Amino acid sequence: MEEKKETGFGQLIHEKRKSNNWSLVRLADETEKFGHRLSESYLNRLENGIRTEPSVAVVLVLIETLRLSVKEVLESFDKGHIYQRAMFSDFTVVIPDNWNNLNIQVATEKEKISMSGAQKDLIGQVIIDLYEIARLGEPSYFENRAEGYVLKLIKSLVNEQYIIELVDQEFRLFFDVRVMVDQYNLLIEDIKASLENINIKSLYSTDISIPLPILNEYWLTKRDKNIIIVVDKVSEALKPYIKTY
Repeated sequence: MEEKKETGFGQLIHEKRKSNNWSLVRLADETEKFGHRLSESYLNRLENGIRTEPSVAVVLVLIETLRLSVKEVLESFDKGHIYQRAMFSDFTVVIPDNWNNLNIQVATEKEKISMSGAQKDLIGQVIIDLYEIARLGEPSYFENRAEGYVLKLIKSLVNEQYIIELVDQEFRLFFDVRVMVDQYNLLIEDIKASLENINIKSLYSTDISIPLPILNEYWLTKRDKNIIIVVDKVSEALKPYIKTY
């Protein structure tokens, strides 16, 4: 015997059918006019909560047959916040143009860590979502997304552990200095100070990878979109090709 379950959509169908003074047979016949006849037995199971996940085709047919509104259908599926969000879609929270230029830092027990542009963008999106969700009165919606934000931040922190971001007016480049830190034990602060002597605008405009002078050494690099990856010292890379006597 099939178990009866509570279902908002089924209850909505039942109420609309009764308000039209239609029997299940009449409702089934009416659905046929919209290209997809639903059987009386299926409709009965739907109304009684035995069928709880109707297909999109079924929902669309019932919307047309019973002249249901999008709002009441979404609310019957406990998705009313989607309707509210769509209705207020012209309302936006504007993050200031200089958001990425703000010196936002996270204070730890040992140091203060500056946020990268990508991390600031993520925080900006959190602020926007928090504000809109609070305005619409749907706190559970943010709870469902919070884990995703944390995972994105974790990924960003891991990926950017060796990334130095430099901005010169509207030009922004990232330098991956993993090999310099891990293989040669150089300090991020010293590398960044040396990189600030690089002409970012000139480097930004070229697609080729060239040796860069950093900390009194020349370093081979390769480019991946806006990331300049430091590969190795030029002197180390050339060693296999030079005769020793």
